[in-house]
Amino acid sequence: MYKSIQVLKQFWGYDSFRPGQAEVIDSILSGHDTLALMPTGGGKSITFQVPALSKPGICLVISPLVALMKDQVKNLQKRGILSAFISSEMPRWEILQQLDNCILGDYKFLYISPERISSDLFQEKLKPLSEKVNLLVVDEAHCISQWGNDFRRDYRLIADIRDAIPRVPVIAVTASATAAVVADICEQLHFRKGYRVFKTSFERKNLSFVVRKTDNKLNELCHILSSVQGSAVVYSRTRRGVEEYAGKLRAAGISAEYFHAGLDPVIKTERQTDWLKGNTRVLVATNAFGMGIDKGDVRLVIHTEFPDSMEAYYQEAGRAGRDGNRAYAVALLGPQDITDIKRRPSNAFPTIEYIKRVYEALCNRFQIAEGDGEGVSVYLNEPEFLRDWHFDKGRLRSSLEILSLSGYLDFEPYPNTHPYLRYDQPRWTMDRFLNEDSPAAKITIEVLRNYEGLFSAGVSVSVDMLARKTGFQPREVAKILGYLRNIGFYYLPSKKEPRITFKMIRVPLERLVITTASYENRLSAFKMRIEKVAEYLQTTGCRQEFISEYFGMEGTRCGYCDNCLRKE
Repeated sequence: MYKSIQVLKQFWGYDSFRPGQAEVIDSILSGHDTLALMPTGGGKSITFQVPALSKPGICLVISPLVALMKDQVKNLQKRGILSAFISSEMPRWEILQQLDNCILGDYKFLYISPERISSDLFQEKLKPLSEKVNLLVVDEAHCISQWGNDFRRDYRLIADIRDAIPRVPVIAVTASATAAVVADICEQLHFRKGYRVFKTSFERKNLSFVVRKTDNKLNELCHILSSVQGSAVVYSRTRRGVEEYAGKLRAAGISAEYFHAGLDPVIKTERQTDWLKGNTRVLVATNAFGMGIDKGDVRLVIHTEFPDSMEAYYQEAGRAGRDGNRAYAVALLGPQDITDIKRRPSNAFPTIEYIKRVYEALCNRFQIAEGDGEGVSVYLNEPEFLRDWHFDKGRLRSSLEILSLSGYLDFEPYPNTHPYLRYDQPRWTMDRFLNEDSPAAKITIEVLRNYEGLFSAGVSVSVDMLARKTGFQPREVAKILGYLRNIGFYYLPSKKEPRITFKMIRVPLERLVITTASYENRLSAFKMRIEKVAEYLQTTGCRQEFISEYFGMEGTRCGYCDNCLRKE
């Protein structure tokens, strides 16, 4: 442990670990597979970064979000630690270069998304890379569990890496997992005998949990924001809701902007940056926002509608007060909200017949005949599909997820696609404008330098990478790419529609089998989560104690939630 303290002091400047960190680090350095449950802001990254730096070799980190990877790599590089990440935003040559750097150089950390694991390039480099790996890390590990709220299928591929490097310990970290999810994580990651599970207290002594009953959520929202100063996040369940709340807050004189997954990536980056810098006070967002965001001075997290699980709520609410100062997590509760919440399983969860109707409509929409369709990938125009086939969005999404879990298709709600370029004119006609000192010429030159196939199959390009190379803003790059259509390019903007890939041929409905794991178990788990949500919102006891006990920790009265203060 002495060496670990030295590493902590050298790179972070701290003389001691936070509660719970030292035990996790000691477990990893002793060679045990380890699961660490720590609250948001509890210092999870230190628990794997310190032991990785204490040993020769490179630490491989599986992380769910590009923004999260970029942030952690940036922070490590600031401390003089060689680190890299690979993502689908990068061209093939850059991914190859990063992997070779990690294999041949003295890099200490490589971050990748779970979707990269199955790529041909990563599989090709896995053997030489695995010889240098000293630790395998699974961040946001609850995503691997079939019982978890944020099920993500590609996390299951991590076990393949684990099996390829059995000598290397695995650490899985998360801020929220019940006993069932903990057991499932350990099983799915093939934890070895003697593995250890550590749970740090879920108590946040500076965070006050509040449920505020109101007949007018907008008025209550404005009242709370005027009473508590500082940066805030307001969560709403729908894109329409976040847009409406942001507009009404601005009309009330409160600095606010909205954020959801349907926004252009450039706009999302701008709005997130403005909020992080304090240029925007309130960000009104769906659950697409927040993971990996490191902003310590958030004073308020307000939910206008409650999520479908305590796991999701704790993750989102826990983004307040990470600097240790007093902060508030407020849930607004309208007169009909409890009734609506209890109806969610029946309203949002489709029947087997409904799922079969979705499958049939999907195949008909894209003219896929029985015995055909394996490998076909399509983009779904949801508004048209919902209108033409009389489905509702919630149950459509659930149906597609269940069909995915049953092996019939892959469903990507927010595919990470890039603009596509191809030059359809003779090569010599390009030379004329390449000699011009124009933004279009600069962008084209960088495309030619960084991508192959512009004159044949075409290329998918990264707006962020081109912005970095040329010095233009991402918004300017996107605009210039669209302009290239006027000078001989075939151009397709990035796709926003959900992507569906059929994994097998179309089968008759009588042969469509929905597995128990994908349906009945999922429905049962959903109902139990909803019951706990309703119980939390109606409890008269300590809310912090309720949360701790939900996650299997011993809880005590906090003295600062609304119920504790009311009793005092």
